[in-house]
Amino acid sequence: MSISFIDAFIEIYNVNSAVTIIFFFGLNVLSTHKLDKNLLKARLFLKDSIIQRTWKYISIGVIFLAINALITFAIKFTTFGDILSNYYAVELTEIIFLTAFILAVCNWNIFINNNLQR
Repeated sequence: MSISFIDAFIEIYNVNSAVTIIFFFGLNVLSTHKLDKNLLKARLFLKDSIIQRTWKYISIGVIFLAINALITFAIKFTTFGDILSNYYAVELTEIIFLTAFILAVCNWNIFINNNLQR
């Protein structure tokens, strides 16, 4: 069985993304135990850019997850799907989804760590 460069890249990217998401999520959970919850809520209320950026990243991720589902459906059940599969459309939407989710988790990690240092 031969695997193409793009397929190998995508699989490696998926694994690295999963490890990164788990790592930063774990850091966020461990770090929030050290913080005063009311102080964290107050700082979050005063700095709403964190919420706006997080929603932006999550929205981008969800949009590309939906696009991924539509493309997968088109590949399986339509003749137009043959064209889409040649351009790695499914894989591209996976990469964008994972990248957006990583940015959302890292965004929260930066916010939490800035509050730990104060």
